[in-house]
Amino acid sequence: MHDYGTIEDILSSTENMTILRNNSLQDDGTDTVTGVDWFVYNEKTASTLYVSGNSWMGFGSNAEQLQIVRRDTDLMTLRREEGTLWGNYRFLRIRWEGYSVHGNRTDATRMIWEVLLFDNGVICVSFEKIPTNSSYLAESKLVTGEGNLSFTAVSGKMISFKPKDETGKGFVYLDHAPVFLDPYNRRYLITDADHTIYTVNDGILTSLEETELCAELFETYGVQDIPDGKLLLSLTDPTILYWHDSQNRFPEFQVKYSGVPVAQVIYSENIDMSDSTILGIEKVTADCSDTVLFAVSFDNGESWWSCIDSRWYRLSEEKSGMSKTALEAVGVDSWADMATTGQLKYRIVISGADGYVKSITTDYLNTEE
Repeated sequence: MHDYGTIEDILSSTENMTILRNNSLQDDGTDTVTGVDWFVYNEKTASTLYVSGNSWMGFGSNAEQLQIVRRDTDLMTLRREEGTLWGNYRFLRIRWEGYSVHGNRTDATRMIWEVLLFDNGVICVSFEKIPTNSSYLAESKLVTGEGNLSFTAVSGKMISFKPKDETGKGFVYLDHAPVFLDPYNRRYLITDADHTIYTVNDGILTSLEETELCAELFETYGVQDIPDGKLLLSLTDPTILYWHDSQNRFPEFQVKYSGVPVAQVIYSENIDMSDSTILGIEKVTADCSDTVLFAVSFDNGESWWSCIDSRWYRLSEEKSGMSKTALEAVGVDSWADMATTGQLKYRIVISGADGYVKSITTDYLNTEE
């Protein structure tokens, strides 16, 4: 039984696999394969696996529970392996090699897929080679006690199914390889552009006097969980440092992050309202997100104003203003109080990930010509 450092390592070679069928046709029949007593599917221990020549598998039951391009296919070579990941997670590996069209054994119909069953109930499916011609393809799905989970088999892709509980009746589909928590003594520290090293104490970022990274430093000051990303906002070019007490390769990290742009200020042109036909402003409407702020200038940007409840207030900060609702609520009389210079200019502050402004429409009161 071989131990591996990553799932990719497990799938990288067939060296440690036992050949159960060696380039010998299995068409419509089913090969019975020794399973394991630590994997449960649909409330049944998978002590026996059933692998069909028609590209499906049953876990403890001779039933089509995992279908991969399910059609009249040819299974030619079948392999099996038991092993461990990080010396902690047991797995059973089944490799199906054949062709997706019965009797048509060409490179275009070549199909190879693998299934990994882990002792925490997770199912991982890897598609090494899947035909690209739609004429050679068919439906793929996992048939569970709570319904079917359909997926698409694509060469080079890996997917997984995470059990909802220990009964193995329900699963959650994941469009990537399973992610396991490594069993090591692991620690995290943080550094920045000045090479200062930080730890986290009671949710607060704390700098360390030490400057040399070593195992003792991680064991003494490192934290066991990845620091909250909000703690890094005050640092310049922060880096999260990871250490564990093993010679095995570091596990792969999956990180989700989002960036929100800083508030941006946009100015309109200075609008000329000095024409004798313009008597005033009737209303202003804006097509924008609710987070946008507006300020108005009547002296080409020398001063900026907002109007709240029919009263005008001079603004001192560049990124302040009134909301879309307040702007559109400014009435004719309020506009008349300030729009006496023949000039009008807008300052627009856009903030948030979804902030936008499409248009600002100013409707004037005009004389009849």
